Amino acid sequence: MHSKESFKFFIQSWLDGLDAIFTRLQSVHVDTLHESDQHDLISAFMDHQELLFSTKGSLTSEDPVFGAHLPWINSFCRALQWYGGWRPTAAFQLAQSSQMVPPEQVPAIEAMRVATKAEEAALEQDASSVEIGIIKAVLNGGGMCSMDPTIKALFRRVAMSADMIRMDAIRRVVGMLPPAETIGYLLLLGKMEASFYGMDDDD
Repeated sequence: MHSKESFKFFIQSWLDGLDAIFTRLQSVHVDTLHESDQHDLISAFMDHQELLFSTKGSLTSEDPVFGAHLPWINSFCRALQWYGGWRPTAAFQLAQSSQMVPPEQVPAIEAMRVATKAEEAALEQDASSVEIGIIKAVLNGGGMCSMDPTIKALFRRVAMSADMIRMDAIRRVVGMLPPAETIGYLLLLGKMEASFYGMDDDD
């Protein structure tokens, strides 16, 4: 099976796994759940995130254009796409809008959001040097043979770095929130990701 088809099969399986974790998170009574059990649920979610980004990274190594532009997602999410996924600062905005952040942690969350925004800007600056090569490759059907090897290597680094920034953003938020609030946050994050990475109805 071609790597692109394999990844589309994987992402559907990953979404099914996310739904199972989501169901577990929804079914628990956080206030009465032992803290060790809370941490187990959080770890299950974080491991699932790692699986997505590591598998996506393997494909991106082979085909940076496909790995960074995920052609199966719906047109709305495609318009919001940032190098193969959601914009990392959304992780902080989700926490801030949910009102789950303890008041004393609000300045720290905002500082992390600003730091992550700077990382986004730096990556966008790196990507600007390869955009012409990307456009040419896409116009030629996205084939790697049509992309200059130097451009391909640079864009591979950009695409994989984007997922690293996303994962780091999640870790930063999770590391800041108490376990009970983290579970509530992960429910929101899981819902966002299920919507973002889901297959287009027309695909």
